[in-house]
Amino acid sequence: MHYIIRMNNYKQPSVFISHGTIYEAFKSIQLKLNFLKLRKEFLKNNPSAIVLFSGHWQTENITLTTTKKMTQMDEGFPPEFQSNYSTVGNPELAHRIIEILNKNGVIAEADNNRGLDHGALIPLMLLFPNEKFPVLQISQQYKLDPNYHKKIAELLNPLRNENILFIGSGGLVHNRSDIEKFGGHEIKPDQWAKEFDNFIANELADKTNTNYVDKIISAYHHKQFYKSHPTSEHFLPLVFASAFGGQPTKIYEAFQWKNLSMSAFMFE
Repeated sequence: MHYIIRMNNYKQPSVFISHGTIYEAFKSIQLKLNFLKLRKEFLKNNPSAIVLFSGHWQTENITLTTTKKMTQMDEGFPPEFQSNYSTVGNPELAHRIIEILNKNGVIAEADNNRGLDHGALIPLMLLFPNEKFPVLQISQQYKLDPNYHKKIAELLNPLRNENILFIGSGGLVHNRSDIEKFGGHEIKPDQWAKEFDNFIANELADKTNTNYVDKIISAYHHKQFYKSHPTSEHFLPLVFASAFGGQPTKIYEAFQWKNLSMSAFMFE
């Protein structure tokens, strides 16, 4: 294991990643190659730290990991989906973020025990398999209010100027009752899934209105939203990533298991 630390004033983008299933993350060689290509083309500068906002962690108050060593947590997956991936945590940055949020009226707390859930593990494992950066996770507040989490991102936005990479990890279309399990990446998605995926891509490509986060929040009223997201925890990471501002670029496009969108976006 080797750790690459770059302490500089480079401004990192914020990124939304659709993480897909843990099955494909471990089994699909092509997916691994695609994410390595994504890393090479779009995330060219090594971050000093990574803050991950996963769709798999909800708490009463915003919570940040202060664990010193970040490894895969036990979510009940069989041994074949257990990774030996590990990296260091970043307690100092976590406490700094807690202080920033608390000073601005947002209750925030520390968790000194939690490891990486699969929403955090998958993008780290696929994008940075041989590079170990300090990592911490930030939770979703359990009410899942998009405007609340927009505020969190806006308060933390100045940290991007310190070479800190923020990743929202969820799924652009995530309805597990309408998937074909173990279906790989080759099955044509249903029209409703493709319609919502295209709608978001078009909203982010439209430069006549550059208030991207509010356009994303307005998508909660799209006719296919609740078909695409029976629960919104996998869409909220896109709200979070887009709230950092900047011009969006679509950096990945695919469907997995028929109706799980793997679309990813970078906001510069």
